[in-house]
Amino acid sequence: MDALIVGRVWAGAGGAGMYLGQLNIWSQNTTLEKRSLYISGGGIVWGVGCILGPIIGGAFADSSASWRWAFYLNLVLFGLFSPVYLFSLHSHMPRPDDPLLRRVKELDWIGIVLNAAMYLCFVLSFAIGGTIWAWSDGRTIGSIVTMIILVVLFGVQQKFCIFTTKAHRIFPLQFLRSRTFALLFIAQSSIMTSLAIPIYYIPLFFQFTRAETAVESAVRLLPFVIVNIVVVFLNGALLPKFRYYVPWYLAACGFITIGGALFFALLTQSTSNAAIYGFSVLLAIGVGLAQQCAYSIATAKVPDQVADAIGFINNAQVGSVVIALTFTSLIFQNVGFSHIKSALAGLDFTEEEIRGALGGAKSRVFDGGVLSEAVRGSVERGIVDAIRWSFFPVLLAGIIGLAASALMRWENVFSGSREALHREEEKKPQTA
Repeated sequence: MDALIVGRVWAGAGGAGMYLGQLNIWSQNTTLEKRSLYISGGGIVWGVGCILGPIIGGAFADSSASWRWAFYLNLVLFGLFSPVYLFSLHSHMPRPDDPLLRRVKELDWIGIVLNAAMYLCFVLSFAIGGTIWAWSDGRTIGSIVTMIILVVLFGVQQKFCIFTTKAHRIFPLQFLRSRTFALLFIAQSSIMTSLAIPIYYIPLFFQFTRAETAVESAVRLLPFVIVNIVVVFLNGALLPKFRYYVPWYLAACGFITIGGALFFALLTQSTSNAAIYGFSVLLAIGVGLAQQCAYSIATAKVPDQVADAIGFINNAQVGSVVIALTFTSLIFQNVGFSHIKSALAGLDFTEEEIRGALGGAKSRVFDGGVLSEAVRGSVERGIVDAIRWSFFPVLLAGIIGLAASALMRWENVFSGSREALHREEEKKPQTA
């Protein structure tokens, strides 16, 4: 387990670098007219990974090859695509005369450590606290108190640029004073919340209620992910042509609110697969309509601070996923534990077995020879209700996103894109 944790941390760092790297590459090498299309391409590749990852990984996990090949594949992909970095991408060095050591020293190391520690304590507080650790447990209280202290320290350090400078601090606080950027941050957080939760809990529903394998439950995500990919691409292609971005956000959050409300109101054991697909498609349309466009809008607003704008939106995109999945896990674990404990009252099951079952561990709770059909049905209803409540944050995110969208300015940030494109074309040397 230690090796797996270290390996995933290392891979996570690489993934973050590649994701932010491609966003910066598109933003620095494309015009406003084409930027949203290229940035949406990153979302499409991510969507393809969401389709293939669980299916291929699940197939390996269910086969004699073992789950390890799900990680070995990264080496194969690295070998296939490395030539792109070596032969296709042009080197971009904003400060070619500054040595590497000087640039490393300029990094906001205090801010980086405080930011990482802040999220770590948050996850400990609300993923383990209240579930494995009781709320009254000293470890839970200590984690929450430490998290609050770290949030305050991080805010103060960033505000007053302690051991860093305004230009180099990790979080560009100046954007919070902008109405557009603040609302984009809120809307982006709402949209990513509505993306992350269905990807995790829709397969979980099929695994618990239909006794499906990892591969089978991953296939159930296809309607959600395929529709999402198509809509993300359409948004990237059409956003510069329609110019105004507010309608996209209003429509996106409207679809999310409807989809989240349907999941929260109607999800039961007997809900048909077709209905779940329909609810999923509504969420997929909503998320896809505005999943990536904040990057194009933000970089268009501050063309001289592209990297900072991308980092700001990325804080909303990635941070919201961490927060959303942590709180949703807390809801799922507590609602599910309460229901299952009631269903198993009087039977010889420990709290650890119940929580382990909810966490996906093999447990006597799901052993058909131990429980009667009636008790097993009660357990399943309890789990489905926990999954239903897990979609409440999606409904809430849609409502919050609608409010943020309604407050956005009706402005055309792409107004100068065609003119800029013509100027760039004129600057190119003419050839015979």
